[in-house]
Amino acid sequence: RARATVELAAAHPPPPAPWPNGPGAERAPDHTAAQLYDERWMFHGPAFRGVTGLGAIGDRHVRGVITTPSAPGALLDNVGQLLGYWIMATRTERTVVFPVGMREMRFHGPHPAPGTEVGCLVRITSLTDAFLEADVQLTVGGTVWAELYGWQDRRFDNDPKTRPVERFPERHTLSETRPGGWQLLHERWPDLASRELIMRNSLGGVERSQYAEHAPRGRRQWLLGRIAVKDAVRQWLWDQGEGPVFPAELRVRNDEAGRPYVTGAHGRVLPALDVSLAHCAEAGVAIVRPHTPGPGPGIDIEEVTDRTPQTLAAALGEDELRLLRALSAGSGGSEALWFTRFWAAKEAVAKAEGTGFDGRPRDFTVLDATPSGDRLTVAGRLERAYPVHCAPAANPPRLPDRSYVVAWTTGHPTAKEYDAR
Repeated sequence: RARATVELAAAHPPPPAPWPNGPGAERAPDHTAAQLYDERWMFHGPAFRGVTGLGAIGDRHVRGVITTPSAPGALLDNVGQLLGYWIMATRTERTVVFPVGMREMRFHGPHPAPGTEVGCLVRITSLTDAFLEADVQLTVGGTVWAELYGWQDRRFDNDPKTRPVERFPERHTLSETRPGGWQLLHERWPDLASRELIMRNSLGGVERSQYAEHAPRGRRQWLLGRIAVKDAVRQWLWDQGEGPVFPAELRVRNDEAGRPYVTGAHGRVLPALDVSLAHCAEAGVAIVRPHTPGPGPGIDIEEVTDRTPQTLAAALGEDELRLLRALSAGSGGSEALWFTRFWAAKEAVAKAEGTGFDGRPRDFTVLDATPSGDRLTVAGRLERAYPVHCAPAANPPRLPDRSYVVAWTTGHPTAKEYDAR
């Protein structure tokens, strides 16, 4: 909890002189005060939108005007908004900040009445990867009203690609749409504090409680799956002409068999959709299609790694093993890559049928595959053959070096899909 020394100056001694505008050169900001809120540089609602002027910004300072809000504590919060704008306007990384401490606060008069214009000068005193520190002077009518020393903000790790979602989550996704109509998500929030911010931006109240119930090691991938499937559903809705959809307007549940499904929340009504999701290490994937009777879409993602002979024997029948070795020898691809394709394709079909492996992966059989490995045919329990698509994926820079295989099927194959296998 933040600690501060608070001092109310005696009535007789005059207040200190206003500070000079700021150290070093300054320039006009690239944004207006109204844009701070209209373009969601700040997330605050009407009661806390007190920044009404941006005067100047420099390498180590920012000046602005705050029109005192009526909400208790809002004036001090507006100071933090100006400090937050400075780091977002001058830096590209670790630009998400929240206040955690204050060394000293001096007040030289009563709190300004609502509607009073307050000049604010923020001077940056220290900037590290972990913290942003500043001193602040607030003036009313040219007279110093308050001085804040040692204001400290904690900096959170974030990726430039997450910024559109942080500002307009109802219009953007953290994942990307891949050919074939599925979503690929990478964990671009490596520290726990940043993950907490992403979690609160993506989940509703009930889901946040479910997140907290998971063991710490299981939370990250559970969250990846939830974000990926919400992004897939929202992207599908946008493709149908739907307007803005917040992640919290969707809720992901699991039926008695463990199969995920998505419903609307907070008044949002969804059409009948079938979804499938998967996650592995730092990646998550999801696919959505309109509901149809019988098998639905299925998707899986697996890391390409070497497997033991015992694993291959447990997962594949004799015919599959011969096919795998022939494909590996003929294409030049490693057995590890081909096994990952086989396994992911079988898993995708098991999800399409709504059962999963249930401990019996050999109930699903890879019948054939293209030499490039981009298409496999898999027999399931309910259908004699499913066309399954495969594509490679890999972690982006700054994440551990991993390669994946993503396999997906749209469920019950059409005649065209079956004949084209």
